[in-house]
Amino acid sequence: MHINTMTLMTTHRAIVWLLLLRLSCCTMDRRLVLHSDVDMAAAIQTLTARIEQLVAKDNQHESEIQALKAGSVGASIYTRWGRTTCPKNGTELVYNGFTAGNTYDKNGAADYICLSGDPIWGVYSDSPRTYSPYIYGAEYDMNWYSAGASQFFGSNILDHDAPCAVCRSSRQTTVMIPGRNQCYPGWTMEYAGYLVSGLSEHASPTNYACLDTKPEFEFEDAENKIGKLMYLVVAACGTLKCPPYVQSREITCAVCSK
Repeated sequence: MHINTMTLMTTHRAIVWLLLLRLSCCTMDRRLVLHSDVDMAAAIQTLTARIEQLVAKDNQHESEIQALKAGSVGASIYTRWGRTTCPKNGTELVYNGFTAGNTYDKNGAADYICLSGDPIWGVYSDSPRTYSPYIYGAEYDMNWYSAGASQFFGSNILDHDAPCAVCRSSRQTTVMIPGRNQCYPGWTMEYAGYLVSGLSEHASPTNYACLDTKPEFEFEDAENKIGKLMYLVVAACGTLKCPPYVQSREITCAVCSK
């Protein structure tokens, strides 16, 4: 931005004099005197440069505010268990693949992980290893429900293999809320479902995941194989307050973003 200093001289003269008067009042041993219009022009140039700096900084702040409003600054990542796609709500698919983890009957890692569907190998040896930790696919294990838990998921999912999708939301924060299948006001629903985990009777440690209420599967993969398992989690009253919870009732969940 170019400003003609001679044109602004008359306009800014009063401002400069006021600033100089303030300086002279507050600083007893310092004197600043304008001897000519050249001095006035120099003072105006200094003020103009400072104004330009402030305008540039204000423009930068305004751009950052608009970017935040548009959701282009910051994002969050979550895994959608049981699906190969992400919701169409400002969320994009990072990758999809196979829900995997330690086998249910041995000690090992607890986590469900989303293993990529298109692996790229580094250096490898295919020889069997006695002391290597193996990773297995995961199955929906719904033996205790009629019709493979179709009353919860809309279809028989017993022993089917579980896919997964890693999703990137344009919103900055994502949280899994156990105990609800709806988000709190002000939050955006990513997906809802039921809380799943392994069984305490099994040797493998386990954690919790939110299985989508409409899980996907391949029709020909319904085979009871060894691997990581998913069971519906139910409430146990006692230290868990009932109400609001109910003994042996299946726990819902929701993944929400903001």
